[in-house]
Amino acid sequence: MHPERRVDKLREIAELAIEAGGGRLEQVLELETKKARAVLKRFPGIGDPGADKILLFCGARTAMALESNGLRVATRLGYGEEAKSYSATYRSALLALEPELEKTAAKRARAHELLRRHGQTLCKRSLPDCDACPVTAGCRFYERSSK
Repeated sequence: MHPERRVDKLREIAELAIEAGGGRLEQVLELETKKARAVLKRFPGIGDPGADKILLFCGARTAMALESNGLRVATRLGYGEEAKSYSATYRSALLALEPELEKTAAKRARAHELLRRHGQTLCKRSLPDCDACPVTAGCRFYERSSK
C-alpha cells in the first residue's frame, strides 16, 4: 500500500530498530513485558495483539496472543465478552482463555494458530459455515443464531 511511502516507512522501522536495540531487537525480548510491548508498539502497524504475538512466537513470553480471527472465534465460543472497543474485547478474551490453556509458549502459539485458522475458514465474520463446524455444541454464537 502507498508505494510512495514505503521507503520512508522502512527507514523509520530501521531507525526504531537501531534506537530500541542497537539493531539487535533480541534485546527487546529480554525487557519486562510492559516495556517490551511498549517498544514493539512503536513500530508501524503493531498494537497490543501484534506485540503479544511477537513475544509469544519468539518464546519470550507465554501470555496468549490473538488476532482478529482468533478473537472472533474465542468470543463466539464464550471466552470473554464483546465490548465496545476492540482492546476491551481482546483483554476480556485473554483473561477468559488463560485458565484453559497450557502455559507453554509452544502450546499457546499452537492455540493461536488453530483459532486463527478456524476463524479464517469456518467461523468467518460474515457467512460463518456453522454446518461444517465441529464445535457448534459449545458455541454461543451458533446457539443464538440457530433459534
